[in-house]
Parts: sequence; structure tokens; C-alpha cells
Amino acid sequence: MILVNEGESPVILCLPHSGTDMPEAVSKRLNATGRLQADLSWQLDRVFDFHHILNVTVIRSTVSRYVIDLDKPVGNGDGEHCPVTTLDGKRIYQEGEEPGPTEIEQRELLFYDPFHKALRHQLDRLTKKHGKVILLDCQSMRSHIKGVTGKGLPLVSVGSMDGKSTDPDLRNLLVGSFQGLPGFTISVDEHAKGGLITRTLGQPDRGVHAMSLLLAQRAYLRHESPPFEPDKTRVERLREVLQDMLTRLIDWTALPDKNGNEASSGEVSQEPEADSDPSGEMSDDEVVAPNAEETEHRQEAEIEVDPVDASQSTSNDSGEPESGVSDELPEKPLLVAE
Repeated sequence: MILVNEGESPVILCLPHSGTDMPEAVSKRLNATGRLQADLSWQLDRVFDFHHILNVTVIRSTVSRYVIDLDKPVGNGDGEHCPVTTLDGKRIYQEGEEPGPTEIEQRELLFYDPFHKALRHQLDRLTKKHGKVILLDCQSMRSHIKGVTGKGLPLVSVGSMDGKSTDPDLRNLLVGSFQGLPGFTISVDEHAKGGLITRTLGQPDRGVHAMSLLLAQRAYLRHESPPFEPDKTRVERLREVLQDMLTRLIDWTALPDKNGNEASSGEVSQEPEADSDPSGEMSDDEVVAPNAEETEHRQEAEIEVDPVDASQSTSNDSGEPESGVSDELPEKPLLVAE
């Protein structure tokens, strides 16, 4: 399922790894390591529950990255977008139960293609409206993953493909919103340069500025292990910082370009290419409960796109219903090992 909260400000928050759902045909073939799903962006959607305050768009998938990784390329034959190991190289499937070519293709049709189509639709919608759009690929990760994070993940890692996917001034503005804050450490184009979403959709010359925003999970979780419970104090503090950061980004889009011209509108319809010391950061507290008013707003505004149901409809800019994103999908996915 793809969930879209449509906002009207020129910012899109994309959460490709926050989903936890897994078809039974997949989950029953996982081993104990796979069932932990330790590599997800656990509870990250809860962190951005304030999105309606700034009227930003949020798009996320409910499907686990262990089913399909929406920030990896397809079509290069390596199956990287349908992982068979954890980030630190541990197997997640029982022996002989890994997905084969047919199942991988089905996962692409059911989950990958519809997500990227929905994301491009939101980019086109807001680019036409504002001329400038900021796309943040928001993810989170455990602070220490052997062979991945080295000495440990900074609290915030920003990726911009070395400045190619966004205006460097915008990147510096985002980075500056975290610098100097007690307990915050930050890296730029080091731990996270940007994945498929940032690399293929960032088109500064056409008004689309894409960056990856990777948060260490110690920034908002009590513990970086099951059950991955949010911490009230940490979540509230992080929300305040993120809200200030997003406000600065929105204000930036209203500025004229370096030539003194207002941004011109255009469409982004490109297909994805194939190709710290924790003691000074935040204190433990009780587990956070979702704010009732925010939860109600989210439920009312959320558009659900079910890839399996070709009759699912959403609304376009004129308010007229439009067809779902899955007209050519198989009616009954197999999702079985070959």
C-alpha cells in the first residue's frame, strides 16, 4: 500500500523504508534474522507526524524494504532491490527460499513501479504549482552496523550527490539548521550521498532539488533494537528541529534564483534509472503516544493507493477521480520462491 498525504507547500517528504508490512508468502520463508527486520526506518513516520502544520506532502509505502527496496535501481540483474541479506551481510531467508526472477519481477510490478509513479506525480503537481520543489528522501538507520557505519553514524547525515542533486546554497541551509545544536552531529555527502531517489529525481536546473536525510535512530528511539519504541523526549526535540529546518527550506523556495529571476515551472517525469557520543544527546523517557489531533488529521487527509486493486482511485488537481497506478498488474500475485 502507498500512502500519500498531499500538501500544497513546495516540499515532499519521501519515506521509502518506513513500511513494515510483508506478504505471508514472503514472511514464512524468512529466518529468525529476517523476521527482526532490523534495517527498516522504524517509526520514522511518527517523527514526521507534524507534516500538516507546514502543509508538506508525505509519500510512503507500508511494505518492508526486505520485500523491495524502493531506493535501489532495478533492471541491472543483481536483484539488489530485493535483498537477501541484512545491511551487515547476514542472511534473511531460510536455505533455498530466496526470491527468483519471476517473483522479483512481480514485486517490482506490485510495489516498486506504483510507488515511483505516485512520487513522480507529486513532483509534477508541485513543480507546476511552485516552480521550485524540494524532495527529501527521509530514512533512518541504527547507529552502529558492522561494515556499514564504521565508527558510528552521525545523528544527521545529508546527501546531495556532492552537490549535483540540489542547489549547494539550499544544502548548506539544511545543514546549518542542525549545526551548533547541543548533542547533534552531522555529516554531508559522507555516510549518505544519496540513493536512487536523490540521484535520479534531483534536477536543480528544472527546479527539483533532492537530498537524502538520514537520521541515526538514537535520535528518536529508546533503543535501536526490537520493539524499536519511540522516546517521548527525543521525538519532541527532533520534531522541533525538523520543523524549523523545513520552515527554512520552504522560505528558500520563495527566493529568486541567482540571476534574480523567479523559478519557472516544469514537469519531472523521468523514470528511475537502472543502474558520537550518545551521552550528550538526549535522555531516555517514556514511550511516545501519537497526538490524537494529529492522528485524526492524518487519517482524513491520507490517500491510500493499493497496487493490487486496479480500480483504486485518487483525486487529481481538478478534484476528478483518476485511475489507480496499477492497471497492468497481475490480479493474483504469486510471490513464491522458484
